[in-house]
Amino acid sequence: MIRIIETARANCRDCYRCVRVCPIGAIRVENRQAHVDNELCVQCGTCVRECPQHAKQILKSVSRVKGWIEEGLSVAASIAPSFAAIYSGWRATRLPAALRRLGFSAVTETAEGAAKVAEASAGFQGEESIATCCPAVVSYIRKYKPELVNQLMPLVSPMVAHGRMLKARLGKDTKVVFIGPCAAKKGEALRPEYADVVDAVLTFAELEEWFREENISLSTCLESGYETFGEPGNARLFPLEGGLLRAVGVSADAGAEDVLRISGAEEIKALLDTPTSAWSYTLVEPMFCRGGCIGGPCMPLEKDIFAATRDVVAYAKATLDLPGSSPEVDLSTTWTAEPVMDLLPEISEKRIQEILETTGKADQGSQLNCGACGYKTCRENAMAVARGMAESGMCVSYMRQKAERRADKIIEKSPNGIVVVDSELNIVHMNERFIRMFNSAGNNIGRPVSHIVDPYGFEKLLAGAEGTQEAIHTRDGVKYHELIFMLPGEEELTGIYVDVSHSTFDAKQVDLIKDQSLRHARDLLAHQIRFSQEMAHYLGKSTAQTEELVQRLVGIYAEDLPG
Repeated sequence: MIRIIETARANCRDCYRCVRVCPIGAIRVENRQAHVDNELCVQCGTCVRECPQHAKQILKSVSRVKGWIEEGLSVAASIAPSFAAIYSGWRATRLPAALRRLGFSAVTETAEGAAKVAEASAGFQGEESIATCCPAVVSYIRKYKPELVNQLMPLVSPMVAHGRMLKARLGKDTKVVFIGPCAAKKGEALRPEYADVVDAVLTFAELEEWFREENISLSTCLESGYETFGEPGNARLFPLEGGLLRAVGVSADAGAEDVLRISGAEEIKALLDTPTSAWSYTLVEPMFCRGGCIGGPCMPLEKDIFAATRDVVAYAKATLDLPGSSPEVDLSTTWTAEPVMDLLPEISEKRIQEILETTGKADQGSQLNCGACGYKTCRENAMAVARGMAESGMCVSYMRQKAERRADKIIEKSPNGIVVVDSELNIVHMNERFIRMFNSAGNNIGRPVSHIVDPYGFEKLLAGAEGTQEAIHTRDGVKYHELIFMLPGEEELTGIYVDVSHSTFDAKQVDLIKDQSLRHARDLLAHQIRFSQEMAHYLGKSTAQTEELVQRLVGIYAEDLPG
């Protein structure tokens, strides 16, 4: 089975956004990589539109179309009516010339086929029918609501209808290329019963990329028309919510009792979950994308949905049709159920509870239901894990707790002494090794660290010193190497202590001791000078003697240090 939506694994960053936004749960996560389960997917393209890393990509078909054109074949473009939302105003009249410059031998509007489908759909009003213009909705019903398949209108979509019309008008050897905003159209065109009807599907995003590759700008193209015959009229409103109903002249406002226009995956799921016995509708026009096709995943829009609606309506009102009639073609089709729930293994309550226990969520109080993993509840996530659709590691709180436990274990088992102090230099935590090194006691938590080790390095960091403070000290018979640092954004300081009482110092460590003594001496000198200036009338000659002593000490060590 050809995959319509693929994952660029190098771009997938385990953010699980696609899991959160997929309306039907068709994303499978393996080894922290999220990919679309082709059999469960209805190709709505939501994951493509929402992926922040552009890791979800729709199958591209431009190279095939280019190949036909290079071979000199007759290639006709059938452009979806939603194009008016992208190529609005003067651009709409330049688009045909731009497509012909790409090599299309005929440029037509799919609205011609939509008009025929609308006309045929009117005959099913009053029979509790569901319109079949949206392939994502049809796929959803066939896979997830098979009991409603018999209520689908036995009619092809406007794309297929127009493909048959173009083949009848231009010859069966003509390649028909549909251009629109929909990923599901690519899957629809591949259905066996539509073989040789629509030969390829391009998205508007692909078309824009093709224009850029060929350096074609609509501003440099001449105005020209589409080879669209008959009177599509309001069929050009098909990409809007309720477009089919408008095309047949049926009112579908909020007060309508027997017809319903609805868009958006969640709204459609809610409707189809309602028993049809509770419906008051005899005709339902559902569109999987919110707002209709103008909300499709491959609409490269820089405008909101309201402006897009306005532009489609404006184009429909302003456009004149060519004289002539459209060829009559067979619009009928049959629908069969393709239930996928059998593909998902049954899971026992025991297995669900086992997974919840593994992630520390055995009781209701520990189930955060935060949705960070992509599932609404911890239970849904556990069910997905049991079915092989998800991984326990997707749970952020579980992984954080796991990391914290691992960090705690490393700290406690470390052969080095570790102490953590707050900004007041009071002890927050110390491991067993630190306690043993300094004959401390567990009740020292909360007491100043100066009761156990020299606080000089901690004080330097709090005073604004950067980097790691390193020193070698001796206290109570313990000679220790000290490293003190502050984590970025934290108000706590960490000290790591290595017992070097029985070690022979190398040159680097000797230099460290000298440098340390030198720094201490300089600090003492600076302090003494400052103090003596303030208290000169008390200290007098004593200050001069102290200064001379410290200067000698500095000189002794400075001679042995580089630089």
